[in-house]
Amino acid sequence: MISYYKKFHLLKITHLILIFLITYSVEGFCMSLLNKPEEEVVLCSPMEGTITLNKKPAIGAKIERLIKWKDNTGENDITLTDDHGKFKLPLKKEKATLSKISQFVVAQEIRVYYQDEEYLIWTMGKMSKKLYGELNGKPLNFHCELTDEDESLRFENSLLVTKCKWDSIEPQTGE
Repeated sequence: MISYYKKFHLLKITHLILIFLITYSVEGFCMSLLNKPEEEVVLCSPMEGTITLNKKPAIGAKIERLIKWKDNTGENDITLTDDHGKFKLPLKKEKATLSKISQFVVAQEIRVYYQDEEYLIWTMGKMSKKLYGELNGKPLNFHCELTDEDESLRFENSLLVTKCKWDSIEPQTGE
């Protein structure tokens, strides 16, 4: 005959095993329900334009773009302006598995280093995963005057503080 204490301990062990099995089964089941399949997300759309200081081309200015979305360190890339103050920053995209209950957000910062000064020209929280989702389209005649005051702009899927301007936005289709 099994004593009361042995029954109690056996029951406790059985419960622990059941809880363990249910927890891991439910976690796997829930993860499959809550995660979307892997998809390609645009962290930063390609950007090209002109940097000026006092309306003159900022020749050889160093442009640094910082992207943060999965960790606190983020990643950066650097380019220089040409003899006309023109620059190009490439498309940054990545494959990701996102949760159905989370919001995709990328922090973008662009700084310009010119004549021993640092200028923050672009700070954005981008919530769109699409190409040119920052401004809901591709900016045309994009230019940044380093002496301009910062301007706050709100878009459907983003908030932007910038010194940059553009003539118009070209809507993107099929992205």
